[in-house]
Amino acid sequence: MNGEYSTKSMREEGGYEVIKKAIEKLGLRHKEHIAAYGKGNERRLTGRHETADINTFSWVSPHLLVSCDVF
Repeated sequence: MNGEYSTKSMREEGGYEVIKKAIEKLGLRHKEHIAAYGKGNERRLTGRHETADINTFSWVSPHLLVSCDVF
């Protein structure tokens, strides 16, 4: 999934901390989000070819080989 999302607090002073907390909350429901994403993702989300492994939630600012990257 590729999406963009922000709130006013994310764009204000100290927003990076707000972003980190939101991402941590996403990680708590990773398996649920993957299940809702559709069938066949285990073939695509292998951890190779610029994707994160389907079973692992990770993030960094920015990088291609993670579940969530922050720009």
